[in-house]
Amino acid sequence: MKKISTGLMGLIMALVVTVMTGCAAQAKLTQDQIMNQYPQVQRLMTALNEARSKNAELLAPQSYSKASSSLASAMSAAESNNQKDATKAANEGLDVVKKLNLDMEKSRYILSDVLQARDRAYAAGAMTLQKEAITDLDNDLKRTATLMEKGNIEKAKELRPQLLAGYKKLELASLKQGTVELAKSAIANAKKMGAKKLAPKTLERAEEQMALAMTVLDADRSQTEKAEVHAKRARWYAEKSASISESVKDFERRDYTMEDIVLWHQQQLAVVNEDLGIQLPFNEPSDNAALSLKAAVSKLMSESAQLKASKEKAGKQLAITEKERQAALQKNREDKQKFDKVQAMFTANEANVFRRGQNVLISAQGFAFPSGQSEIQTVNFPLMNKIIQAIKIFPGAHIEVTGHTDSMGNDNANQALSNARAEKVAKFLVEVGEFSPDLITSRGFGESRPVASNETAAGRAENRRVEINIINQ
Repeated sequence: MKKISTGLMGLIMALVVTVMTGCAAQAKLTQDQIMNQYPQVQRLMTALNEARSKNAELLAPQSYSKASSSLASAMSAAESNNQKDATKAANEGLDVVKKLNLDMEKSRYILSDVLQARDRAYAAGAMTLQKEAITDLDNDLKRTATLMEKGNIEKAKELRPQLLAGYKKLELASLKQGTVELAKSAIANAKKMGAKKLAPKTLERAEEQMALAMTVLDADRSQTEKAEVHAKRARWYAEKSASISESVKDFERRDYTMEDIVLWHQQQLAVVNEDLGIQLPFNEPSDNAALSLKAAVSKLMSESAQLKASKEKAGKQLAITEKERQAALQKNREDKQKFDKVQAMFTANEANVFRRGQNVLISAQGFAFPSGQSEIQTVNFPLMNKIIQAIKIFPGAHIEVTGHTDSMGNDNANQALSNARAEKVAKFLVEVGEFSPDLITSRGFGESRPVASNETAAGRAENRRVEINIINQ
């Protein structure tokens, strides 16, 4: 075999080095490129963004954390153009998102009154005035939601009154502090979050409005309305500066380049544009994307105005009078009184009572049906009588009776059993309660709609229930 000459060997080595250098220098994909080339990753990001907007981190923290981890893995693999790993991680994440949505729905169902109290506390400014307390309470809410994710529904329900009382207390405390104090606290909070360095222009506007509010009060303490106008503006700018500061710190934590930040903002515009469905010109100067969105929104507003004018011209748009408004408020008070009356009728062992707008759901797990049977025993008559009395509080309401079982036994048998039990309860309401059969329907769902874990005896007992939905709307 002939020896390779020194010059040829040098040429070969140079080529190898060139190829290796070229591979090593291959740039990672940008987020925009990933979204275009990896549809599953884009689906996962969109699904997770939507879940986040619905408080997923609060209502289903474990599932949310797993889905976020899958997205991070998918993005990391996609950056390196590793299609197999990126797609696998994205698909795993999408599977987790399905569970995430179910967990969120369960939390909303069981903690609906707690979540309403939390919204009121935030609206009253608790995040600014009582930040540490409401953060601790939110963490307690996360722990409660985690218990439900793990199937420990009973323990979560035990914590519900404590959470409800906590948010109500924070709402009251925040409302008492007043607009000017809210603004002062918001400015102090913004400074604490680094707004003086990270969002100085916005913070300066907040301080200017705060100074105007104080000047008005110093000149005339009776000018509270005028002072509150400036105080509200001060609070708004302060909260905006705090939000900007958080965004800047987030960009810094992720080591974002200026290109990454622009791509992030383009992604936010793309989310806004999802329902509009226009083609955003991201390949043009950045102002054009905003102008395109503005034009699309203006078109929608114009069409809406034309539709409104058409309705008014046709006489279909009716003004809500003060009398009608008062009547609606009175009806709402009466509905609440009726709900409170029904809720007080049942013990915790008999039924859970929920309000859904004007409707009332009685989830009765206190029925003592013999195993595999649907006949209503005499021991159940007191519970049935309470249900009859509850329905009579809502004359003319339609009644939906649904049967539910635990997961033990055959699916088809459970379905048939739940149907039979719902039918027997409906028949009892007609024959004993003397309700019109035209107002009552019944059906069974078998084991398909559990409200507790089937892994424990207590959970299975709660799943074996008959629900009576009193429909008033």
